[in-house]
Amino acid sequence: MSRAAHPAAVDVAEQLDYYLVFPNIRARERGLPPEGIVVEEFVLRPDGTTSALDSAGWTVGGTWWSAAAFSRGLRDDARLQARVTPVDRASAQAAYRLLGGGELLPEPELRRHFLDRLDLPAAAPLNLVPTQATAERRIYRVLLAGELPEAGLAVLRSGWRMQPFDRADDAANRIAGRTRRTLDGQTVTWTLRRIGGDLAWAVDLATDRPDDTSAHNLAPLLCRLRTDARSQGLIPVTVERLR
Repeated sequence: MSRAAHPAAVDVAEQLDYYLVFPNIRARERGLPPEGIVVEEFVLRPDGTTSALDSAGWTVGGTWWSAAAFSRGLRDDARLQARVTPVDRASAQAAYRLLGGGELLPEPELRRHFLDRLDLPAAAPLNLVPTQATAERRIYRVLLAGELPEAGLAVLRSGWRMQPFDRADDAANRIAGRTRRTLDGQTVTWTLRRIGGDLAWAVDLATDRPDDTSAHNLAPLLCRLRTDARSQGLIPVTVERLR
């Protein structure tokens, strides 16, 4: 799912991110076989934010190809998103075998197909809700693309133990859930919200301990939030520190 910008930053995850790519939305909705797969891996900074994205694609009857342009389009183009399904490695392996590719390479070997790196912008993609922005808080945003059906939203709310909250500070009715935890002695909160149009979501995570040690401790949680959202069909775009 992600790898470190340098060995001391973040441990390499056991799994990459896999996507099935269908020729069109009708084929996907009908459960027809995909036409290929795309494999991705975020490059992470020590605090869990993303600096770049590596990727490679494979199409039935062909060879592995650089997927940097595809991965960029996947985050911007709703029509392309409608042709893609996030899956785990086992599902990617099954599709790869079905399409005649044989056994999917081990992940260290798959990484050899990452030829063109997609650099991610360092600037925050969208502004925070003003009431969140205070000088004492460190805030991160996991930006996500795609549709989140009600069933997937219910899974995230339940898994993240999001409690009912007062919507008085949410005039736009964009907040879908909020929760609070204690992590290594620090209090962290995160909010799931719709942003932009209906095909964009974000998880905003905040801590009141803005030191570098606490930031390093948040990296596994940011990875988990990104992974959980992806398991419900959303496509991770970037993880940014907003202040």
